[in-house]
Amino acid sequence: MTKLVGAPWDAQALDLTETAFRQCLFGSAGLLSFYVDDQQELIRIFDVTWAG
Repeated sequence: MTKLVGAPWDAQALDLTETAFRQCLFGSAGLLSFYVDDQQELIRIFDVTWAG
């Protein structure tokens, strides 16, 4: 999460028309999906998937 807060736009966009929706991998089998709200300076996590 600390890497995500520092650079949320480095994560992969889920949809090229809605680039605020992003996802990133973590650990050996984790996927975190989130929304970046620049105006509010918030990251809203809406899905965490862990396969392990």
